[in-house]
Amino acid sequence: EEQKSEIQSLFTNKKELYAQIGSLEKDIEGLKREIRERDETISDKEKRIYDLKKKNQELEKFKFVLDYKIKELKKQIEPREVEILEMREQIRDMDTELERYHQ
Repeated sequence: EEQKSEIQSLFTNKKELYAQIGSLEKDIEGLKREIRERDETISDKEKRIYDLKKKNQELEKFKFVLDYKIKELKKQIEPREVEILEMREQIRDMDTELERYHQ
């Protein structure tokens, strides 16, 4: 009788342990799935970072080219500004001279 009770107790214990194992295995699968999803997310983010860095490099090159073009255009404009100033001065002188003749 005592043996039967002990066997029944052990059998119940065994069932509970198997249930625990099953539950833990489900937890492990869920956690593995979560890790896979997170790894995919990390991989996607790393690819996005790589693409953005590449795009940033292209934009930096473009900026460099445009900065150079702007400098070249400013170099072309500068002499013209000096020329315009000289012509204005000439016009003032001519106006002054014209006013003297009219007096």
